[in-house]
Amino acid sequence: MDLVRWEPFHELRQQMNRIFNNPWFRGMPFWGTDGINPRVDIYQTDDEVVATAELPGIVSRDDVEVTLTENTLSIRGEFKRGAEERQEGYYHSERYYGTFSRTLPLPVEVKPDQARATYKNGILEVRIPKKEPGKRNVYRVDIQ
Repeated sequence: MDLVRWEPFHELRQQMNRIFNNPWFRGMPFWGTDGINPRVDIYQTDDEVVATAELPGIVSRDDVEVTLTENTLSIRGEFKRGAEERQEGYYHSERYYGTFSRTLPLPVEVKPDQARATYKNGILEVRIPKKEPGKRNVYRVDIQ
C-alpha cells in the first residue's frame, strides 16, 4: 500500500475552481485583472511615460477612451462579443466580454495635454511627456 498525502481542502478547491472557471462568472464586470480588465505595462524613459495595454478583440478605436490627469491614466472601453459557435447539444465560450475601466497612478507628473496614443494589433500605446521636475502649474486668480 502506497502512502498518499492527505489534503483536507482538495475537494473544496476543485469545487471553487469549477465556480470561478464558469463562463457566466468570468463574464461579470467585477472579475479581476486576469479577466475583464486589460493588462497594462507602464514604464518611463528620460523624457516620457509610456503605457501599453493589451486590448485583443477591440475592432474600433471608438470602443476605447483614454483620459489623463497630471498623475493618473484611465482607460475605458468595451470588449464586444463576436459570433458564437452553436451546434446541437453543444455550447462553449471562454472569451470574456463586457465593459472595462482601469485607472492607474503614473510614476511622475506628466503633461496630459501633449499625450499621444496609438492602437495597432490589439495593443494600445500611450506616450505622455514628463513634466519638468519642480515646475508646477500656477494659475493666477483674480480678486474681485
